[in-house]
Amino acid sequence: MYLNSYPKDWKQIKLRQILRPFSEKNHPELPLLSVVREKGVIVRNVHDKEENHNYVPEDLSNYKRVKRGQFAMNKMKAWQGSYGISKYDGIVSPAYFVFDVDDDINLDFFNVAIRSQVYVSYFGQASDGIRVGQWDLSMQRMKEIPFLVPHRTEQDQIVRFLDWKVSEINRMIPVSAVTTGNAIAKSKSLLARKIMLLQELKTRLIADTVTGKIDVRNIEIPEYEFVGEESQAEKEIDAEGSENEE
Repeated sequence: MYLNSYPKDWKQIKLRQILRPFSEKNHPELPLLSVVREKGVIVRNVHDKEENHNYVPEDLSNYKRVKRGQFAMNKMKAWQGSYGISKYDGIVSPAYFVFDVDDDINLDFFNVAIRSQVYVSYFGQASDGIRVGQWDLSMQRMKEIPFLVPHRTEQDQIVRFLDWKVSEINRMIPVSAVTTGNAIAKSKSLLARKIMLLQELKTRLIADTVTGKIDVRNIEIPEYEFVGEESQAEKEIDAEGSENEE
């Protein structure tokens, strides 16, 4: 998927035009953060051995500071989509990239757009390496990746629209199935298929919206209760735990 067509009033720019490298160290008192494909920037659980398979040094003074609202990247896994706008103040590995984002960009729009499937292939092309799982992102080539920028008002509308539609889809994702006897295996298979299709729908919706294929300017967004990714995931975990207890 490439940025071949988009609305005439949208600008196609390079990432170097809106990202400014940031490097500040010697803040070992701040929480340790990770940048992962599924959720972007998260607070790292330093007490979880499963989560901390990578070595954490005692001296964190060389780690890079990340401020809330900055763009952080795991440059070894950028080709997978391991990057995002941080909601936290903290520190990351000195090997990561950290950027300030131009003030004219809605950070929520940038985050959902850059983390969409549309841009994954571009980060793959900007990465090199012998080992497939550890491709190293070139900052110079990364800066040349194209990015679509609608007017700021439309960026805000896109964020509201996607919050609404993604919330609707999340509500549709079933968190449990009431089954008995031999129907359990079949029901779980159908449930997994339904979840997969809804996830695909969400991925396509986001990609089409951030590239202008869906025009949100005249869409009236009703009142709704936002259902985020994390809360839905927690429900699925709770449901799975309940099934295992039965």
